[in-house]
Amino acid sequence: MLAGYLLAGCGGERVSPVTLEQLAASAPAFNGELVETEGVVRRFEDPEHYWLEDDAINRVAVTPKSAVRDHVGDSLRVVGRFSYHPAEGRRIEIDPAATAALRASAR
Repeated sequence: MLAGYLLAGCGGERVSPVTLEQLAASAPAFNGELVETEGVVRRFEDPEHYWLEDDAINRVAVTPKSAVRDHVGDSLRVVGRFSYHPAEGRRIEIDPAATAALRASAR
């Protein structure tokens, strides 16, 4: 049932469930993929940016800010497009519809 929500929320595209550790260790392999992952939301103020972090301090930046701004310090599961560039790092652009479907199915 969860997969149906995620597929519907993402226009039928397959979502890869991955850990932050997997994204950190194999970032090029996931570049361009739609992923589902979880971590604690962290924030840096200047310049303002947000990321997800696990206990081993594997980190992935997240955008848009508005999707995570109210969740600093919370564990958050998100769905989004992962990108990796050696000079710019790892990033997930959160898909709001798929993430909302994920949260609704968890209730």
